[in-house]
Order: sequence, then structure tokens, then C-alpha cells
Amino acid sequence: MSGSKNMLRVGLVSSVNKANCTVRVVFPDRDDSVSYELPVIVAHTLKTKHFSLPDVGENVICLFQGNGVQDGYCLGAIYSDVDLPPVQDKNLCGVWFEDGSHVYYDREKKKLHVKAVSDVYIDGNLHVTGQIFTGESS
Repeated sequence: MSGSKNMLRVGLVSSVNKANCTVRVVFPDRDDSVSYELPVIVAHTLKTKHFSLPDVGENVICLFQGNGVQDGYCLGAIYSDVDLPPVQDKNLCGVWFEDGSHVYYDREKKKLHVKAVSDVYIDGNLHVTGQIFTGESS
């Protein structure tokens, strides 16, 4: 039973392996012990593929199989008192980037918002339906 207390741990990403979609995590509450490379859990990997890795220094929660820090998984990043959510509206679902760019959907207003700080590239045949509006919207 003593091993089960350490199965779920919160730590900080210390390194990222982009090729394998893995991270190593340091646990400050465990004398700065560092995990082995942990696979990062993503939504899909077979036909549809997702790719998003936490940054070095990001708070993550990890699940271990009970035999130490060699066999486990990085379940994902978590917000903290320092790193707060970008919005506090339960109707918004999206991604906010460091430079201010964002893409989100407002379920209540049924609106998709896209903001790019720089250029936007669309590769493929573009078909736009609906009203074309140039200017600010609410």
C-alpha cells in the first residue's frame, strides 16, 4: 500500500522530447527527483492525430503504475495560482497563445472567434458562405 500514495504526482516539466511526444518531470516535493521520459496523453493518435506538448516549467499531473517514476504517464498540464486560465467563461472553448493569438468558440452566442497577431495562411480551396462583414463585431 505504501506505493499507492505516490501514484498521482504534480510536478514541473524539465525537458520535452518532441519526436516521441514525451516529457521528463521534476518533483520539487520529492527532493527534486526527475521522472523517466513519460508519454504525454493526447486525444487521438491513430487516424486523427493530435499534437500538443507542455512547455518546460509547466505544471503537470502525472500518473505512475506504482513501481516508482519509471513507468507512468503525463496526464496533462494544470492551472495554478500563478498560471491562471485565460478566460473565466464556461461557454468558451479554444486555444490562447502566448503572443495574443487565439481561436475559440462561444457556445452561448454560437460564434467562432479567430484572432491572429500575424499572417493567416489557408492552404486549399476556400469556400465562404454567409454574409461578408468587414469591420468590428461584438
